[in-house]
Amino acid sequence: MVTSIQAHQRALLAAIRVPIATTFLDGRIAGLNAAAVALFGSPERLHDRSIGEILPFLRDRGESCGESQGRAADANGRMMDLEVSWTRVTEGRGAGYIVYVVHDISRHAEVSRLREQLLYSVAHELRGPLMILENSLDMLGDEEQKLTPDEFASVLATARGTTGRMHTLLENLLSAGSIKSGHFVVAPREIELRAIINDALEIVYPAIHRQSQRVDIDIGGDGGQAPWVMADRRYARQVLTNLLDNASKYSPDGSVIRVVAIRVGKMMRISVEDSGPGIRHEQQAGLFERFYRVRSNTDVPGVGLGLAIAKGIVEAHGGSIGIESEPGMGTRVWFSLPAVQRTGEARDEHSAG
Repeated sequence: MVTSIQAHQRALLAAIRVPIATTFLDGRIAGLNAAAVALFGSPERLHDRSIGEILPFLRDRGESCGESQGRAADANGRMMDLEVSWTRVTEGRGAGYIVYVVHDISRHAEVSRLREQLLYSVAHELRGPLMILENSLDMLGDEEQKLTPDEFASVLATARGTTGRMHTLLENLLSAGSIKSGHFVVAPREIELRAIINDALEIVYPAIHRQSQRVDIDIGGDGGQAPWVMADRRYARQVLTNLLDNASKYSPDGSVIRVVAIRVGKMMRISVEDSGPGIRHEQQAGLFERFYRVRSNTDVPGVGLGLAIAKGIVEAHGGSIGIESEPGMGTRVWFSLPAVQRTGEARDEHSAG
């Protein structure tokens, strides 16, 4: 009867998908269920080892039960965030065992880290523009400054550029939420590509001007006509603004940024090329993920949303987005939008609005 109960208990533990480990009261590992073996390795590998060797953040203070969180490596050496709860079972005269139930909370911990990173990055991104805006308003409001018309216009342009940067950040945050929730919708209409480019340039011009950079534009067309696309003007502008902003941030002062558009089948492919440090191939796969930032460039301001949002917007238009880069050779980020074949006289319905 006892043997039958023990067999039943072993079968029950083996069937539970949550990793469970048992140890003797001195901490030596006594047993693992199948889920724990998959996580930490075979029982033979862990035989006679202490639970503290595989879960180094645990501290045995003699409590009858408790829980703790920390990081530990799995059988393959991958670091995980774990939450462990334990219960001490005594059987008299110093005999007994401790049961450990392990939960992998890596995803939850990563979300928490990303949330903290986002809050810090947004605060950092807003602090600079707010200081510039405050200084500009102080200068405009100080009658003793007696600014010349040119100086007044320069200060005003700086203030406008700063508000544009803040507006772009807020747009990215709102778009990120919509894309993530699946509620993101675009309203494409026929529009001349040059209008989208001009919209984006107006927003990023202050930053480009501040770094003495130049933007060269090369947009082809059918039979010499200006290219048109089917796009939501607001969101297409947001994509191009994000790409130009990245190109400016990562390119040296005085460099040239190129915007090139070519017809590829039924799509218009628009690319932004910079002369920055370039990106290694192994780092490129994560560039279109939210909050991803190339480790070597974390000193460059940014939240890590621009390319992820660009991808969501472009795919909502039925297009695609990609990157071509080599270390030391700069970066080209391209995206495609549906091309529009126009005949005769055409009018941009958005140009007035």
